[in-house]
This record gives sequence, C-alpha cells and structure tokens, in this order.
Amino acid sequence: MLAPCALALALAGAVNGVHVAAPRPSPPADDTLRVVLVVDDTVARRSLLHGARLGAEEASHTGALFGTVVTLRVESRASFDSTPGAAAPSMYVVAGDTNICSAVVLESARLAIPVLDAGCPSIGGPPATTAYSLVPAAVTATIADDSSRVELWHWTLERFGGEQLNERFHRRFGARMDSPAWTGWLALKIALDVALHAKATSGRALLRQLADPRAQYDGQKGRPLRFAADTHRLVQPLYRVAGHGDAEHVVAEVAP
Repeated sequence: MLAPCALALALAGAVNGVHVAAPRPSPPADDTLRVVLVVDDTVARRSLLHGARLGAEEASHTGALFGTVVTLRVESRASFDSTPGAAAPSMYVVAGDTNICSAVVLESARLAIPVLDAGCPSIGGPPATTAYSLVPAAVTATIADDSSRVELWHWTLERFGGEQLNERFHRRFGARMDSPAWTGWLALKIALDVALHAKATSGRALLRQLADPRAQYDGQKGRPLRFAADTHRLVQPLYRVAGHGDAEHVVAEVAP
C-alpha cells in the first residue's frame, strides 16, 4: 500500500509577512523527502516562498503515487542557527545574502546533503561539492541596446506547459508567476525527481543522483535542463522581456 500523502508547510509568516518560528517536527519516516528552505527575508522572498509552496503541494501529490512523503519547512537565518535536535533534512534550498548562503552550504557539507541555490550571490571559484545552483552566475540587465531584461521565467509563457503552470500559480496565490516563483517551484520539483530516481531520500543518495551526468529535469521550458558538471549550475534557456506591467512580453528566448 502506498504511504499516505503528507505536506508539512511551516511557512514562517510567508503569507502575512510576520515571522513565527515553526515548531520542530518529530523525526519523519525513512521514505520522507524533507526539504528545508532557508531565506533571509520572508517578506522580500514572498514570491519564492509561494513558488516553493506550490512545488511542495504538487510534489506531495506526485510523491504519494510512489510511496514518498514530501515535507517543506521554511526557516529564517535565526531559526536555522537554532535547530538543535531537528531531524536532518534530505535537501536544503537557500536564497539570501552571502552570509546565510555560506552558512547553509557549510552545514550541507557537514551533513553530506545537497543544497540548491535559489537566489544567492555569485561567490566565484569552484562549486562546493554539495551545492547546485538554479540561477545563472550573472544575468546582465540587458543583452541588447534596449530596455529589455533577462528573466528565468515570465507569466506570459504558454508553450510546453507554461500556460498551465502560470494558471496554477495564479489560481493558488492570485499573482503572476515571476522568476523567483518559478525557481521556488522548480527546486521542489527537482528535489522529488532526484529522490524518485535515486529511490531514496537520504542526503548522500540524493548527492549521488545529482552528480549523475545523465540526469535531466523538466522545467516547462521545452528542453531538458541539466546541471553543468564543472559549475553545478543549471543549464537552461532564459527569456528577454520588454515592457512594463500588463504590457510586458517575451521578445526572445536566450539559448543556454
């Protein structure tokens, strides 16, 4: 019999902007994929949190079909620094300044579990063995002599399931899906994909699967996404966006 579907969302005030420390959970079952999202500011990262929440809800439904329970816990820097006795996560996701990102990467190395960068400053140098980035090293403000900007995602995308994803996000949160929201959603989707292919939820098993050069991921972009072996950054198409407000539109896809 399949394990029951469960979704633990300690969103740390992501909806109303007030941080409330989440109670520490009891150690979950071995077939539980435990994702901890660490952010520096739950208000400034609201879109990322919403995307991660949608991703966790969808991953929970999918995981239940394979007997895998998915939990998501959101922590601030303060709660991350004071988690004695908490069960070790299967994977970290982090977005914030250099200090919080470095702290999470160091902890992931100590515990031998992966961490997905969902919005950290580019530090340079070789990547940490446990760290994989969902965002480019640097995105210039423009890639042409105009006022366009480069985005990872846009709410007007329709092909390859983009329209349906944008509709699900808008229906869930009453907002348009932007790049941070897509990144949060993708982080949870990749976490489950890695666990299902690894047939395990331990950090070490997930690291082995992430290091597989054959591993590919679906981000609704019309082509398989993968992590580059040398940089651990996600190889993916980007989008050049022009206009403002309701007049925003994608003018070109930027090849990876």
